[in-house]
Amino acid sequence: MAKNYGNVYNVEGWGEPYFAVNKDGHLCVRIYGRETLPGQEIDVLSVIEQATSAADDKRKKLQFPMILRFPDVLRHRIGSLHAAFANAIKYTGYGSVYQGVYPVKVNQNKDIVQDMVHFGYDHSYGLEAGSKPELLLAMSCLTKAKPGAYLVCNGYKDSAYVALALAARAMGLNAIIVLEMEEELDIVIEESSKLGVEPVIGVRAKLLTKIPGHFGSTAGKHGKFGLPAEKIYEVAKKLKALNKLHWLKLLHFHVGSMIPTTDIVFKAASEASDIYCALVKECGVETMTTLDCGGGLGVDYDGTRSGSSDMSVAYGLEEYASSIVQAVRLKCDYHGVPHPILCTESGRAMASYHSMIILEALSAIPEPKDDDDGESTTEQLHRRIRDLSSKLQPSETDTAARMSMSSHAVHIKKHGIEMYKLGKKLSKSVTTDAHTIYNYHMNLSVFSLMPDYWGIQHLFPMMPVSRLNEKPTHKATLIDVTCDSDGKVDKFIGDAETLPLHPIDPKLGGYYVAVLLSGAYQESLSNKHNLFGGPSLVRIVGTGHDGAFSVEAALLGPTTKELIGTMRYDVEHDINSVIEERAKEKKVWEMVGKLVENGLHTMPYLADYKPPPTV
Repeated sequence: MAKNYGNVYNVEGWGEPYFAVNKDGHLCVRIYGRETLPGQEIDVLSVIEQATSAADDKRKKLQFPMILRFPDVLRHRIGSLHAAFANAIKYTGYGSVYQGVYPVKVNQNKDIVQDMVHFGYDHSYGLEAGSKPELLLAMSCLTKAKPGAYLVCNGYKDSAYVALALAARAMGLNAIIVLEMEEELDIVIEESSKLGVEPVIGVRAKLLTKIPGHFGSTAGKHGKFGLPAEKIYEVAKKLKALNKLHWLKLLHFHVGSMIPTTDIVFKAASEASDIYCALVKECGVETMTTLDCGGGLGVDYDGTRSGSSDMSVAYGLEEYASSIVQAVRLKCDYHGVPHPILCTESGRAMASYHSMIILEALSAIPEPKDDDDGESTTEQLHRRIRDLSSKLQPSETDTAARMSMSSHAVHIKKHGIEMYKLGKKLSKSVTTDAHTIYNYHMNLSVFSLMPDYWGIQHLFPMMPVSRLNEKPTHKATLIDVTCDSDGKVDKFIGDAETLPLHPIDPKLGGYYVAVLLSGAYQESLSNKHNLFGGPSLVRIVGTGHDGAFSVEAALLGPTTKELIGTMRYDVEHDINSVIEERAKEKKVWEMVGKLVENGLHTMPYLADYKPPPTV
């Protein structure tokens, strides 16, 4: 029986229930989750081979990098979320329903937003928008939604934003304007009077509950968004004085992305439920119907189910839904308030699993060994770190009175930076076990395809697409094709500084690395460093038997011409015609013109790169 080295990458941890390694040693997608039958898995290498050979006459040949989308997984995620809430509601005796929304900011791609609405139709699944462009695309997509699906309008608002939201209500969409600041109420009142459209409004609560780590920075009493409880009650009083208290129907809160544990979920929902109940009982807002629990449903990127870092959560859909339902039920029962409709804005957990980035390896080059500088062995590195550490402690003669805070800070900074560098060197020395590290040059821009890695050091599971029945023997870092020293990946899941990969062998065909769980935020946050743009997009639909699939769409990524155009150049006037004039003057236009034409109408990434014949 062939060996399976998927465990090297912990596929069974972060990949459950959608990813596995098949008998051929290829990464495969279980498009129906745990309900996927043996033989129904889609082989990722087969998808790549078909997608790169099936370009039609209207498009140029697909280039790497590419994103593979599996809408069947998206459908399964939406169904699983609603099933989790339905079960929690049933078994706790909760007296209302769940009706969620997808936050458009997570991935605004047309196919994804339209899929969310289409797959969520039976659940009245809606959309959340945080800007005027997002509101416009949400208005368009929700014309195909089940009537009553929410259009939650979040974010800071001007009169134009509010007017658009009111226009959505006039169209029969269930748009709810969520106040982020107290003064936004005045804008709503003014625009409502102008347009003659009565709004439905909500208020965002600034809770005291918050989460640890990077993702909790916009929550708590110092958070970026929302109103504290006392200000929310003032909004209710103002509406009551204007005889418009019936406008207020929703309370919203958000404690941050990637909530690590369900005790925080429960605590936040309990705190918000207290405010909700006070609005109903003490402020007389009898029209309140909905508690929007915001985002935060996390993804277990590292597969540890520990909740101990920004990369992990210690629960699944069922535990998350149960925590919210139980918390709200208990508080409402205590206060004698009818159970509200529950809403969440779960985007990351819905979109992450359904797509992956495929990177093409160009070459693998051994990293040069460090020069012998007297600090090369593990023992020498330990000794030097201990020596520097001792220097950070003030001596008996360096009392607080003698050493100013500023000079001590400079002292710490100087030695601290040196200790950090030595620590990285020690870590690499230990983790690589004295083996050679290989720099795998990838057809990749970290800034375009993995901006969260570059911007906030977010880690994604990565693994080869094939040869997983063969032990990976190279310890690798990934180097991109940009002219930037930050354009590399040298941190991986599990605090690793290298990724196990196989030697590149051109005789075996292309060697591809998949970046998994990457469907959320990466496309919307991508930038154009070096004018490298987005990837080719491939949409794959399963046929339901024998692992068969169809490539429903295969589109080339942004061409050089399109990318130059985003920098406000008129490509024909500023680029093409100027080059043509000089080339004709030098009598080389026949040659130059063909090269310019090809350069403008292909992706800027490397194409037809020939790797070295041996490694």
